[in-house]
Amino acid sequence: MARFKHPHTVGLPFDAWPAGDRAAWEIAIAAGDPLDDQGAGAHWRPKTRDTARKAYGQWLKFLLKNRQLEPVRTVGDRLTAKRLRAYAVELKGRVSETTILTLFSHLNSAIKAMDPNADRSLLKQGIARMAVRRAAVATTVLTLPTPIELVGLGVSLMANWQSRATRDPRLNAMDYRDGLMIAFMAYCPIRFENLAQMDIDKHLRMRGRPRVVFSEDDMKAKRALEFDFPEALIGHLKFYLRTVRPMFLGYKGKSLWPSLHQTALSEHGIYCRFAEVTRRFQGVKVTPHDFRRSAATFVAEVAPEHALVAARILHHSSPQVTWRHYVRGQQHGALHAYHRLIDEVIVSVNSKTRRQQCGGRQ
Repeated sequence: MARFKHPHTVGLPFDAWPAGDRAAWEIAIAAGDPLDDQGAGAHWRPKTRDTARKAYGQWLKFLLKNRQLEPVRTVGDRLTAKRLRAYAVELKGRVSETTILTLFSHLNSAIKAMDPNADRSLLKQGIARMAVRRAAVATTVLTLPTPIELVGLGVSLMANWQSRATRDPRLNAMDYRDGLMIAFMAYCPIRFENLAQMDIDKHLRMRGRPRVVFSEDDMKAKRALEFDFPEALIGHLKFYLRTVRPMFLGYKGKSLWPSLHQTALSEHGIYCRFAEVTRRFQGVKVTPHDFRRSAATFVAEVAPEHALVAARILHHSSPQVTWRHYVRGQQHGALHAYHRLIDEVIVSVNSKTRRQQCGGRQ
């Protein structure tokens, strides 16, 4: 069976880009010195830069496949309504609309940096429409497991890690690893990329009480994050490090989460494991980012008066990001009060009717 390729990895390699596009990209990411103008993408984090480059490579590969990769004066000249619609249709045949929105957004960032004067109105219009559709889907009733349920799932996987009948003990180790990751994320809903980058000694420090540490450079918001490993999981963590993790034979790296392929488990690998395990045991696919949504919703619905605490839990740079969960929590509480009022009126009416009926029979 052919190995799955993530959509962001199937674009035209940089060395195969037209010379003009390569030059525009190099200018866009050029750092320069204090006396020179920097490229529009010079401030990008390495991951942002890599994602934008791959998204643009996807666009070029589509154009090449359709014999539309002609020489142009500027990279923005290739943006036409016909091509963008055809590109969206081609992507829709193999990836989700969320992925299309992501690819278009990163393509927009790449072209903005490579050709600041480009007319990106059609591209931005498409992004806006897809974002509205995604928001509409997100506001529909979607039941995510609560953090309590996710902790329970993780602990259950660890407790039953040897129940899988297999000749390869690494598969049992994988079950325990997945359980620990899920329970940890339920307690500590950090960003997906931070979970994947966790290295022993650097991000997980075992001197004294286990502690998780991310530097400013590790964090999207450029603010360091440091917290104690969840006390309820310390015993599981120590057993994992002592007994389970060494079962991933041949892995010599420092990653807290090794894979079956003698490498660190990638972001895509973690995404797939979370999706598969939660779909199998919870009946609904829960992605790593959904753990953050679950945490915010849990706080908002259980204690709406403390809903903005979620901004600190999720390490949001602005409470506006969390505000929609707060509003949802307030709406949730208001609806409960409304339901109670209806119930009270129904009980009152029924009680009055029974008294009248009893009085009529006397």
